[in-house]
Amino acid sequence: MSESYKRSNFWRGRLPWRTNLIVIPGSIVLASLLLFALAQTLDVAEFRGTIHLPAWVNQGSASDCRDLVSATAGAIITTLGLVLSITVLIFSTAATQFGQRLLRRYMRDRGTQTAIGIFSATFVFALLTLLSVTSRRGELEYVPWVSAWTSLLMALTCVASLIYFMHHVAVLIQVNTVLASIRQDIVRVLDTMRGSAKRPLSAAPSLQPAPNFSLTAPASGYFQRMDHNYLTEAARHAGVVIEFIVSPGHFCLKDSVVALARPSGPGSTLSSPPHAFLQSFHDGVFFGPRRTMRQDPKFAILQIVEIGLRAMSPAVNDPFTMITCIDTLAASLKAFLDLPPIDPVHVDSTGQPRLIEPQLTFERVADAGFDPIRQVCRDSVATTLRIFNAISSLAPFLRSTTQVDALAAQADLTREGFTAGIVSRDALAIQSAYDSAKSALASARQHLS
Repeated sequence: MSESYKRSNFWRGRLPWRTNLIVIPGSIVLASLLLFALAQTLDVAEFRGTIHLPAWVNQGSASDCRDLVSATAGAIITTLGLVLSITVLIFSTAATQFGQRLLRRYMRDRGTQTAIGIFSATFVFALLTLLSVTSRRGELEYVPWVSAWTSLLMALTCVASLIYFMHHVAVLIQVNTVLASIRQDIVRVLDTMRGSAKRPLSAAPSLQPAPNFSLTAPASGYFQRMDHNYLTEAARHAGVVIEFIVSPGHFCLKDSVVALARPSGPGSTLSSPPHAFLQSFHDGVFFGPRRTMRQDPKFAILQIVEIGLRAMSPAVNDPFTMITCIDTLAASLKAFLDLPPIDPVHVDSTGQPRLIEPQLTFERVADAGFDPIRQVCRDSVATTLRIFNAISSLAPFLRSTTQVDALAAQADLTREGFTAGIVSRDALAIQSAYDSAKSALASARQHLS
């Protein structure tokens, strides 16, 4: 493995390009500097008589140009303050209503980043234009009307951006929009994890019983992701097979065991892992202060759950939001069932198995979603009914009896945990929904057997 690949792998895992308010706004501001240089080139050429611009471009003296550009800059910086205030309000609303873990979703929103960038770029352009105007006594006035007109056009763009931004914010803070975005992320993450090759499930390679080497976490934090290609090639060079015992999303302490390495062939004389391999392993796993869903779709499921749990808190008591969360959870689990299973075995460039990770199963994902929800909804008739309806709707798409067993257990636990003192009509509705779910699961089991 080359040093350049190691360096690119290091930075790719650690620079948060998407989840910040600096990169896109900064890029737009840099683009405005290039535009200012182009406009000034035309202004200087016109000032020296090299080119001749239309008469309508010149709208007056240096004082007139200053008044126009200074008014533009003042209006833009005031509006930029409004945009930033709205952005902070969005973050506050997201943290209160949806949970702090969703703040990163708003920070990576392209509409917000672009609006901030356009307003910042226009203000910077107007300031530079204002600074370039010269009218010293005894000197010929330099009035950059091309730059002034450009700043005016950028200000009009800001008006359009402000209208778009207000509409975008109104849509962005709706719970249905948030949940739909999370569901789309789940589908995208699952599809990425399965890889473009869509390989069928591989049988786990036969590993040598001894010796095995413990591979530890290089730092304390959440196991965010692993670079499969990098680790498989590192294992090939070392002649080992890496078997992870934790999945992305787990919190690990520094020097705790996260994987085992075993010789890939008989007759190995390795008694300890090579130092170069240990360094490569640490370069290929990424730990951080927060969970990400890049290789952790359960984290997205937990975001849906968190929104629902906050909605059912005594201070909010919004069962309709919880019902929407249950529907989104069912759609997300359906997406998990629609795509081929994720292959936990990864091969190197020669086709030999080199990396085994814990398999992400439907049962684990379903339990992560339904367990907290049914525990909170045990005294709500409407949300309990929706849990049974979700289980019934998922039953026809199950692919194995273990998946049927997982949802059957959730249905039984939901019925057993329901403790609300309700009238007979509601009790009949609960029993009927439970019977429908069990009937749908029984039909699915019969179809699979």
